[in-house]
Amino acid sequence: MSEEELSDNETSQLGELVVSSPPNEKARRLGIGNRFGRSADGRLEFMPQVDAEPDEDLLRVGSALQGVFAPLNRSVSDAAPDSISDTLLISKSDAHLRPLNKLMSIEDEADLAAGRHGTIRNSESADSAGAPSSVGPSSPTTHPCVPFEARRSETPPRRKSQPSPLTPWRAQEAPPGEKREKQGDVKEMKTKGAKPESSEKEKALLAQIRELERQLTKEKIRKKEQAKASKESEARRKLIVCSQRLPYRVSRDAEGELNVGYVSGMAAAYESIRRLDITWVGCPQVAVPLDEQQALRELLALKGCVPIFAPPMVLERAEAISSEVLWPLFHYIPLSMLDSDTDMIHKQWEGYKELNQLFSQEVAQLAKPNDLVWVHDYYLMLLPALIREVAPKMKIGWFLHTPFPSSEIYVTLPLRKEILRGVLAANLIGFQIYDYVRHFMTACSRVLGTDVNIESTYILDSLSGTAVTVDAFPAGIDVAKFEAMLESAELKDKVIELQRRFDGKKLLLGVDRMDYIKGIPHKLIALEKFLENNPQWANRVQLVQIATPPRGDTSRYQKLRNKVHKLVGRINGRFGTLEHAPIHYLDQPVSTCDMCALCFLAEIALITSLREGMSKVAFEFIACQRRNRGVLILSEFAGAAQTLGSGALLVNPFNTDEVSNAIYQALHMPEAEREDRHVNMIDYVNKFTMQFWGDDFVTELLTQEQEHELLSLAMPTPLPRAELLDSFSKHSAPTSKRLIVLGLLGTLISFNSFMAAEPVQDPLWKDLLTIASDPRNVVVIVSGRERALVSQFLSDMPVWVIAENGVYYRLGPRAADWNCTLSENLDDSWISSIKPVFKYFEERTPNSFTEIQEHTITWHYREADEDFGEIQASDLQMHLEKVLGNQPVEVFLDSKVVQTAKV
Repeated sequence: MSEEELSDNETSQLGELVVSSPPNEKARRLGIGNRFGRSADGRLEFMPQVDAEPDEDLLRVGSALQGVFAPLNRSVSDAAPDSISDTLLISKSDAHLRPLNKLMSIEDEADLAAGRHGTIRNSESADSAGAPSSVGPSSPTTHPCVPFEARRSETPPRRKSQPSPLTPWRAQEAPPGEKREKQGDVKEMKTKGAKPESSEKEKALLAQIRELERQLTKEKIRKKEQAKASKESEARRKLIVCSQRLPYRVSRDAEGELNVGYVSGMAAAYESIRRLDITWVGCPQVAVPLDEQQALRELLALKGCVPIFAPPMVLERAEAISSEVLWPLFHYIPLSMLDSDTDMIHKQWEGYKELNQLFSQEVAQLAKPNDLVWVHDYYLMLLPALIREVAPKMKIGWFLHTPFPSSEIYVTLPLRKEILRGVLAANLIGFQIYDYVRHFMTACSRVLGTDVNIESTYILDSLSGTAVTVDAFPAGIDVAKFEAMLESAELKDKVIELQRRFDGKKLLLGVDRMDYIKGIPHKLIALEKFLENNPQWANRVQLVQIATPPRGDTSRYQKLRNKVHKLVGRINGRFGTLEHAPIHYLDQPVSTCDMCALCFLAEIALITSLREGMSKVAFEFIACQRRNRGVLILSEFAGAAQTLGSGALLVNPFNTDEVSNAIYQALHMPEAEREDRHVNMIDYVNKFTMQFWGDDFVTELLTQEQEHELLSLAMPTPLPRAELLDSFSKHSAPTSKRLIVLGLLGTLISFNSFMAAEPVQDPLWKDLLTIASDPRNVVVIVSGRERALVSQFLSDMPVWVIAENGVYYRLGPRAADWNCTLSENLDDSWISSIKPVFKYFEERTPNSFTEIQEHTITWHYREADEDFGEIQASDLQMHLEKVLGNQPVEVFLDSKVVQTAKV
């Protein structure tokens, strides 16, 4: 086979799927030759064609990675010097660069993830073709599903921020003229011998961090390869999957006999996990009397399922709080907007806990020490903690299929702490996209006060003493199922039938559950506006809207259904004729064959969800588009927008004008652009399937076995009381000397007592006085407070005192003289110049205060809002470093304070 034939039919080493590539596939995968890219506001725009020759090494890697991706290696300046994430932790996004056995060794991939992959040539124009753009350690990273896109940016972003792991990384390049000026400035600095921006010490520290990240990446890849390999000599391990409903439908036939059949699509996710035995735990879909439960248990055992027979009242209460409280709240519908009594949350909470306890009891009987447990969705958010109580060493994963709201929405939940504590007991917590990861970590920080670093993938939970891994695992679809359906004779007959039915019409497709978060009224109003602005299309477009009935037919859904029916009737009445109606509406589900046929024929798929975890319909539409290369109009509030955004038309469903314009753009889109967009999306759909999602999550859960042993947060070992007293007694001779060093704030007096100016408690004061009065003891009290305040708390205690973190010290009680460790000729005029700055930030940040000492000034934000306080502290530190750049002072941020002191 020739080299050209090989390049036209490349094999992906990630998904092990063979995908036929168009002639420009190689250029597209390297981010060059594309016809469209993203503008500054996130919209797609046309880009110039580029014919420059890419680097050969990148071509080889690009054929497997489907794009060029820069790894996440944060610089030291991006976080506080004490941040553990900058020295010990790396993002899971690095691990998304899966091992490419045929392309690179583990060592090579570790080098790639640590930033040692050379340079990327920018070949966008002839002027810049010769200027390589090095990818440094602080380059963002992306999920391997989204192609690299390089474009010019006339206005660089104001602030660097970590993008979502699923957002395309785009190289931002200055205009050629500006670039030449900057290069000239660099040359001029070198000729003048200007001082480099970073010192040699910082460079050495950065090199050590890079090396440590390289080693950690290499070790992670080794662990994942080891987790995937199943040795025949090892005993088979079990994966226990817990979900509210079993994947097999339990129903009764005409004679009332129980039958087990119909496998849900979720079961396909575990087909690729052959190294583990799968056991399902869940509730059957029908009520089962006590005398039939054993028979059903035996039937389900043949399918690898274990049923949970919960009392009807427990199921009813758990369903109520899940569907009426948690589900709306997770989709950004506040509790105050619900037509229900808020007391219902507390009334139904007991049923929710009891259902989780029933699952916990069943898992405890099934699981062995080496087994794994995977818990699904918001019905079982307490289950990880309940399992942890009975099996402390169990490896537990929890995945949420819905969105997770921002912390401002989540904090309105009355039982917010209990739910978060239940989830944090898991070893691995998964979400659909990175936005939900960030929202969850922020909620944990605000509600529980956990130590969270958004740049890392760990939550440091001091209560459980572990570092919990939180990451994004976008779920796909079972592509093989749709490919088999597309080849069936049944589908071909259905396609021919529908072609005759909609002959000559542009078919628009909408498939939604009748739900108020699906945005069906918004979609219909947008179509009505499109027909108003373009009446010539009234007889040429056909919207097929399938509205699947909801599981619970409540009054709220009935109101929504009536509203949708009125809109459909109004639009068909205005723009329809005797021969044609613009909307073909179905209030019922359709078969898989009908669904595939509609997706195959549709020119446009219209998805206007107001909030949605992922949107599987978008994936199914792309998988079935073999002929038309249809256009996907996708809500930017659906999780799929972050995975298919490179090829879809993203819209705001609340802006009906924008949706209407997107319909017009899709109907007039050139074939070449439709092809480019489709190629971007079909590559992702084919590679990141449901099977890939299941295997990826389980593999990550297996790697947590070693990681959590290394990252467990053990409390410091307390001083051995007996040994300490014994040693103290041994050195009781008159000639012995004992040095005892104590802190003031946090040791002798609490922070709250210090703020209230309360003295040291009497029992502690007497004990301290007894120890300090012994001539064989030298007691040293260390404090960061000013000497007058320290003297007020310690009074005439015969101890040595160090104040203002070492600026002053005295070797005796209050009558002793204070000594200063700084120069005698001190110039503290800088303090008065920055007092207004501290006052400004104090007024802007509630519950913060400024402490002005003799030679230092400190801003405390311990009691301020967690997120806002950190932002304000960073801004204050940055501002002070600029203002005091020429002063011999040091500005540092540590332990909820920003302090400026003389050096």
